[in-house]
Formats: sequence, C-alpha cells, structure tokens
Amino acid sequence: MARKKHSSSRRTLRPAPVLWFLLAMNVGFGLKYSYITSIVNTRADGVPRYDHDRVEAILTDMHDKPCLSIDPRAIESRVMALQDVDEAELTRNVFGSALLKVRYREPVARLADRPQVALSTDGVLYRSSLDLSALPTLKMPSSGPPILIAMMGSWQPACLAALAVYSRKHYPTSAVGIEVDPRGVVCLNIDSGNVILGSCDDLDSKLKTLESRLQKNPNELMEVKSINLTLPSAPTIVPKPGEKKS
Repeated sequence: MARKKHSSSRRTLRPAPVLWFLLAMNVGFGLKYSYITSIVNTRADGVPRYDHDRVEAILTDMHDKPCLSIDPRAIESRVMALQDVDEAELTRNVFGSALLKVRYREPVARLADRPQVALSTDGVLYRSSLDLSALPTLKMPSSGPPILIAMMGSWQPACLAALAVYSRKHYPTSAVGIEVDPRGVVCLNIDSGNVILGSCDDLDSKLKTLESRLQKNPNELMEVKSINLTLPSAPTIVPKPGEKKS
C-alpha cells in the first residue's frame, strides 16, 4: 500500500500580526470606553448671552463621559435645534477637552404677518427667539415665495436681505417696510413714502438714484405718491391724487 507523502515544508504560525491586531483593538476599546479620557473641560465660542444657558447645559451633559463615546453630530444637532443657530462644530480630544464653535444667523427683517419669523443676511427665513420689533418689515404675497418662482423664474431672498441691510443703515429712525407683490415687484416703503424698485436687477443703481434724489429734496417721498425706479436712468414720479405729475 502506498503511503501519502508528507510535504517537507510546514506552515508556521506567525502570532505577531494577530497579537498586534488584538492589541490595537484593546487600545481602541480602551480609548472609547475608558474614563481616563473623560471630558472635563468644555468651551463654547461664538455663543451670545441669550443662548448661553441652553448651550452650557448641552456641554455639561458631556462631562465625565469618555471622549470617543461622544457623537459630535448629535451634540451639534442639539445646538442647532434653535433656528437662530446657523452652524455648530464640536471637536474633542482624549486629553479631556472639547471645543464647540457656533455661528448664529443675523436677522435683518421680520415678516409683517408673522413677527417672529426673521430674514437673515443670507436670505434664510427662520423663526427667531430674539426681539425683532426694531427691524424693517417684509410683506410677502399671501401665497409666499412659490408664486414668485412662477412669475419671476427665481426666488431672490438674498436681494431682499441686502435691501433690508441698506434700509437700516440709511434710514435708522424711519419705519421701513419691504413689500413684494404677487407679480414679483419689490417696493421700499420709508415712513409714508413709497419707492417702486421693480425686480432685484440693478438694485445698486436704483438705490443710488434714490439717494441722489433725496439729497436734492429730502421731502420728496412725502410730497409724491411714489417714485418709480424700475428704470433707474429714467425715474418717474406718481403724484398724489389731485396733483399734477411733475
């Protein structure tokens, strides 16, 4: 009977890679769950006074928890639950420190029919927790932005935000309102005066024309029904009822 020939070369077991793998796993689990890496120092940057207590409570929840067991996305989501917050970023390390950077939206106008809904500098509508009573009002069509998309082809909230910033800078003591009609025509109301701007196109030229006219005659807005700056190079005046057009 023939016998099977045994291979002269035998496989040798190399324990080193296995041991290194087990060691790495052990260190990883240790870092994740060991209280040696617990968060003991937390700091928040960019948080205003009105939101300090809320953010501080969120950071306090991280104290004494192992660093790698903390999910930064979960903490950031809790901070951003307040719509005033635009962005939040949490970083932490195994030496027990965590840093939260927060950026808040800056409101520049408020909706006329929903006074707690603000328009931010970048054109975002959101519910604000701040007092917005001193801001210019923004009056939208009852159907809101969708009709503007249908009529104008695009919704341009950033333009309205820029107009609100301009209004606060140039007419800080006046009652200012920005109005958009169902056709997409933008109007700027300053106290009892009315300025028809038309679309947001060439907005800088329109506002410079307005400034030039009011420098020459500061009372012009009170003397006429409206100034139409749809074509800034050729502005037109709508006189008050019973008055002749100049």
